[in-house]
Amino acid sequence: MHPMISSGLQFASVKILIWDFDGTLYIPNQALWNEVREAEYRTIMEKRQWSHEQAVAEFERYYKKITPSATRAVAQICGITTAEAAAIMERYYDRRTFLTRDEKLISLFQTLTHFTHFILANGVRHRIEETLEVLGVPKSTFQEILTAETTGENKPDDRGFRYIMEKTKLPAASHLMIGDREAVDLVPAKALGMHTCLVWSDVLSPVADVTVKTVYDIAQLL
Repeated sequence: MHPMISSGLQFASVKILIWDFDGTLYIPNQALWNEVREAEYRTIMEKRQWSHEQAVAEFERYYKKITPSATRAVAQICGITTAEAAAIMERYYDRRTFLTRDEKLISLFQTLTHFTHFILANGVRHRIEETLEVLGVPKSTFQEILTAETTGENKPDDRGFRYIMEKTKLPAASHLMIGDREAVDLVPAKALGMHTCLVWSDVLSPVADVTVKTVYDIAQLL
């Protein structure tokens, strides 16, 4: 058994798997991260008519200090909704150019067909669907792909988590939130009583119920 995986017994009640997307179902390489960050700056420049230097300075003042979500930071700086901020940012980069089919990820979801799956992400739905196609995971795998377009707000706001519980009609403990960011993905889920799993980490999380080194290890948990 993977040294960072605890007994699957603690997840015996789990029927619903909630997945973050970027950084969870795949690890962005540095080139993609650079493009995402530049898209955030360009969105601020576009909406505020600022220089690149001004946009960078204000973003750094907000991100991880006022909010742990980069998209929410951009939205707050620009005075727009998080859904609008995400839509503008997505014009400036395309994940698909950095990704390829992932047979291990395909196999993972094939072993988890007895669970109901949701994606809860801080992006744009149609872009996520396009990227799933590149990764080789059918969008039909997921009962719903939720973004601020649906809920009106991004994580760490808990509206998306509550929306899913309203859909499933199941208690919080029947849900497992899987993500790569403690403050954005896991803290709000845990506050509602959901189980939580941190992926792609070599360091045990003090927040998550369990920490795994790769997303592919999820199959061993369940």
